[in-house]
Amino acid sequence: MTEHHFVSCDPRTGEIFGERPHWSMGRLQDALALATAASQRWMHTDATQRSERLLALAEALERALPSLAPSISREMGKGLLAAEDEVVRAAKWCRFMAQQAPGWLADEHNDTGQILRRPLGVVLAVTPWNYPVWQMLRPLAAALAAGNAVLIKPACNVAQTSALVEALCRDVLPVGLMQCLWVDELGTHAALASLDVAMLVCTGSENTGRQLGALAGHHLKPAVLELGGNNAFIVLDDADIDTAAGAAAESRCVNAGQACTAAKRFIVHQAVAAAFTSALVEAMASYRCGVALPPLARADLRHKLGLQVDASLAAGARCLSGGQAVNGRGYYYPATVLADARPGMPAFDEELFGPVAAITVAESDAAAVQLANAARQQLAASIWSADRHRAQYLARQLKAGTVCFNRRPSSRFELPFTGSDASGYGSTLGRDGLLTFTRPVGWM
Repeated sequence: MTEHHFVSCDPRTGEIFGERPHWSMGRLQDALALATAASQRWMHTDATQRSERLLALAEALERALPSLAPSISREMGKGLLAAEDEVVRAAKWCRFMAQQAPGWLADEHNDTGQILRRPLGVVLAVTPWNYPVWQMLRPLAAALAAGNAVLIKPACNVAQTSALVEALCRDVLPVGLMQCLWVDELGTHAALASLDVAMLVCTGSENTGRQLGALAGHHLKPAVLELGGNNAFIVLDDADIDTAAGAAAESRCVNAGQACTAAKRFIVHQAVAAAFTSALVEAMASYRCGVALPPLARADLRHKLGLQVDASLAAGARCLSGGQAVNGRGYYYPATVLADARPGMPAFDEELFGPVAAITVAESDAAAVQLANAARQQLAASIWSADRHRAQYLARQLKAGTVCFNRRPSSRFELPFTGSDASGYGSTLGRDGLLTFTRPVGWM
């Protein structure tokens, strides 16, 4: 494992500014043993005391904002304000878990006995690059609150940010309770196969999820997989078109469209399709590369997005704006609108992880639901209408784990976050997400 490196590259310029070598197998085994020892001590700590450590972690994140936000911005390209928002959200999540966990973990009583909640031990979290701090803290705070130790395998291109978070955890948490694993794919597989690891949490591509999920299953370990969202944004014929178009453009361009919860497919009732399309093209035009629209995080991601757009155009989609990578330094791709997207095209069938909006026209409410459910990856969806009851009726028919009414797809701390089909399984966030990291014990 030692011949390869984590490489940090500025997406705005393509400049490599940092490398970190992979660990040897011996160093990995040391980390696993340290985590196991830490978990044995931590699981016997009172839930209230664990919450105190989470509050300390929240404060540490806020104090580190001046260093964390620029690191996020430099490694994966998002603007400084967006990076600051990410750190603040992570701190708020720690506080939320600290407040809620003692009550949510309390013994449950029924007519036949009790349900006791016990931690699992050591949790392995494989985290992505698009929100490097938030995606680390999302499983970390819940797993810690439930009494587990956590090992985090960060994405290859955000090592410096991940190391900063690890240093904060060392300052406020017991030794070994949170560690980053600086390993390659082979090392990740070895960690998951180890008897020291009790559970897998993975946010990443479908292929990564299939590999790690299969390995977890082989070793009879529970897993939570979040593998992307080809999410539907349904616009009904009574929607506020300008508001919906503005939210649609924001969903496609925030973080350069690199968000699992972002809307990807825009399914529009035929009665308002022309008006919505015109409004969306205008709204997307306000996101200019290097100003409101940051670069994609890596060169290979921009290349893949370009291939998906080109294949969709070859299959009959129409490009109304954008559609070609920006020449020059950095990994910029313009805000793009594709019309006439339909099943069989990458713009409909695949998650486009970039600022590309694909519009599909639906003849009716029923057709809109059928089109929305035709995608294999759906984490979140949104429905735009003046009639909440009409929207909720359709929401009950959608496969998405979260459905938002007159707002762009997103997640909330209080609600479980899960997907369907190829977007993975298991819950994070909310009480369900916390209890994911526990083992129920019946007492009678």
